[in-house]
Amino acid sequence: VGDYVTYELEGDKYVIDDVKPRINDLDRPLIANVDQVLLIFAAKEPEFQLNLLDQFLVLMEKANVHAKIIITKIDLLTKDELLDLKDKMRYYQEIGYDVYMVNSMTKVGFKEVEKLFTDKISVLSGQTGAGKSTFINALIPGFNLQTQEISQALGRGKHTTRCTELYQYNGGFIGDTPGFSKLDFSLILKEEIKDYFIEFKKCDCKFRDCLHDKELGCQVKESVNNGLILKSRYENYLKFLTDIRQEIKKY
Repeated sequence: VGDYVTYELEGDKYVIDDVKPRINDLDRPLIANVDQVLLIFAAKEPEFQLNLLDQFLVLMEKANVHAKIIITKIDLLTKDELLDLKDKMRYYQEIGYDVYMVNSMTKVGFKEVEKLFTDKISVLSGQTGAGKSTFINALIPGFNLQTQEISQALGRGKHTTRCTELYQYNGGFIGDTPGFSKLDFSLILKEEIKDYFIEFKKCDCKFRDCLHDKELGCQVKESVNNGLILKSRYENYLKFLTDIRQEIKKY
């Protein structure tokens, strides 16, 4: 989905002659030539997961696709919970990610979000059950994508979107994609994952090949201890690094 092609009519069928070179492409979701990815996460039902958010951000950085964060269902939070979430998201804004908080039922926060789509190919991706289809239905009046309730037994969303599709909107296209609860890091090398945590790039470690794990003179670890890098981000980095190392051992 998203490929530019040349085609011609042969008999009663259109046949693709050529697929043009891609600006970029993603494996999950499977789509090409994307201007931006809007990561849709629920504030609640299912529970907001910083670990999953960081997984998506790593994969977007690897693909060199600009990511923005949209948090839905903010109406389900108490005042204290909302303040806590805003505090966590402030860090992501400080390191360079745009963050938007919306309520798809009342369209709170939609004025800012609507402007993001002008003349762009935008992909909606993120957490299963976060309300991507509901978000599109609220964004485009008269649209009617299928939605489902959250599985109370599992505490996570049921898949509603079965495949990736592009919909015309505001001079561009919106790609609705299946949600995910876990992503595959098997294609990322342990030496490169640190490059996809964008705030790490500002740190000047003692060793050029520092993995920010157990090395001496690591400024990333020092920045975590000084509160300059969010502790959960660093902990998630270590988890991803461990996952990659375990994947390597399988072979």
